[in-house]
Amino acid sequence: MTKPDSDDLFSIFRLSTSDLVDQTLVLLKQEENPHYKCRDYLRNGSSSSSSRSRVSAEARAKVARWLADIVDYFSLQRQTVAMAMSYVDIFLSLRNVRAASEARRSVTKFQLLALVCLSIATKSLEVAHLDVETLVTASQGCYCADDIREMEIVVLNALQWRLCAPTSLPIAHRAIALLTKVVPRLANGANKHNSITSCLVEFTRLQIELAVTDYTSSVLRKSSTVAIASILNSMDLLDFDNRERRAFSRAMTDMTGLDIHSIEVVQARQELNEVFDRQSEDVMSRASVSCSSSRSCHTTSSAASTAVSTSASSFASVSYYSRASQRGVDEPMHTDAPTTQRKSSRRSGGSNYARKETHKDDAGNSEIPRASELFQGFGQSRF
Repeated sequence: MTKPDSDDLFSIFRLSTSDLVDQTLVLLKQEENPHYKCRDYLRNGSSSSSSRSRVSAEARAKVARWLADIVDYFSLQRQTVAMAMSYVDIFLSLRNVRAASEARRSVTKFQLLALVCLSIATKSLEVAHLDVETLVTASQGCYCADDIREMEIVVLNALQWRLCAPTSLPIAHRAIALLTKVVPRLANGANKHNSITSCLVEFTRLQIELAVTDYTSSVLRKSSTVAIASILNSMDLLDFDNRERRAFSRAMTDMTGLDIHSIEVVQARQELNEVFDRQSEDVMSRASVSCSSSRSCHTTSSAASTAVSTSASSFASVSYYSRASQRGVDEPMHTDAPTTQRKSSRRSGGSNYARKETHKDDAGNSEIPRASELFQGFGQSRF
């Protein structure tokens, strides 16, 4: 159902350095466009305790995970969720827009907004979009077709049809491609069998996908900051040496003007670690399962397995599980190395964001993931 990846990583790797820099600068310029700016909309406005149904960061995270369940069910790109949530955040950041104000105060309106933004994002990124009937089914009838169509018009008009908001993954892809130009052992990064590069891509992508559920990382940080922070965390996991880190730092500063050692990046790296740790109970519990299943399909050479740390292989296994339906030109690396916990193995409350869930009807057939918990008890602070 998905169209060929418009951000084909291995095609990006084959670009010249000058082309990569040009594309990165375009994305960074888009990021500074005032139309795509977000404000801290959850902390601006009334915080009255009487407003029990007011949207919270936890409500946003739950809705983002639900959207991920839907795109997984239809084998769509997780990037579609990132784009949808960027529309949500930009819309809610608008002042003097009544629908935005209502969505900030009501989980009912907020979830309708998220559903509509997912529909818009599929039209932007996918071959086949989600039709209105599918969205009505996913909402368990909480919204009718007219509700969805009317809200879509409101959102598109409020965003002025500006639907090219920059997200972290495209920036990260180009930054990694630049990294392969300056680190000799990654020079064949366009080769899908380069296990180090593949791991770097997958670790970075997993962090970015998890960050979509986090209010701070998604709303209060620039997309480029999250992209660079995710890459640096991944480089830590893969034991890149100081010389390689310095080469990456010089390349990003000299070619794009990005300071990878800025306080914003340092803070974002810690926030991404915390996001992963909050969800590690659920995510890491699936690593051994996915690694075992992937072993029967793909293996790497013993040299590559030796080069990649066991903590890295576990991380790659998690990403494989969460994206099994999307394997293609940039499919994750698989390894026979035993799974372990992440280097920083703090484990706390879990999440189902990395898990693809389907629901069964009475005949045992898979159904569209529905918001059975999300859509119950509106106005009763279900979040």
